[in-house]
Amino acid sequence: MRTAPTPLTISLLDRFALIMAILAEITVNQGHAQHLPGAKIIAIWQRLTSIAARFARAVLRGPTSSRPRLTPAKPNRAKRSSLPDGFGWLPRVFPGTHDMPAAVTYPAQQLRDLLADPTMAELIETNPAIGRILRPLFEALGIERPAILAIPTTAPAEPIQVERAQPPRAVPIILPLAQAAATTPDWNRQKSSLAAAA
Repeated sequence: MRTAPTPLTISLLDRFALIMAILAEITVNQGHAQHLPGAKIIAIWQRLTSIAARFARAVLRGPTSSRPRLTPAKPNRAKRSSLPDGFGWLPRVFPGTHDMPAAVTYPAQQLRDLLADPTMAELIETNPAIGRILRPLFEALGIERPAILAIPTTAPAEPIQVERAQPPRAVPIILPLAQAAATTPDWNRQKSSLAAAA
């Protein structure tokens, strides 16, 4: 169930949208200036706009329960051959021009300031999906993730000890003396019977 966004939340959405718009514009302008292949420019632009759209949806969705997330399958590199990766790949691809040196420095600093906002920290704490969306962006820009984006670790499950059922102990049967005498074989009588038969 979606909750109505507060003015602070709308402000954060606008700030993040502006950061991503700057990065997308850098991708197009510097990509053409550096004569990068069109497929590479489009792939980077699509990655950035996808992050922006997913972030907006996650924020507008509101708080969610933090349930364990299955590890997704690694993407097929053959289908993403034109998309760079690795820590700091955006500054490597777009190092800047004489008109705009270190182009991604400004949006990177704006992103740091955004994550320092207490409202943003609260959003991430109540909606883990936001953290999963932002971590790749920090990696792309080559800036260290703040503590709020640390990957949560789950404590190892304690081994379950199963108690094995013990087999029932044999209980000795104690017969009365007269009954015990009656059930005890008379070995002398049996010997006599065997000797007579021989």
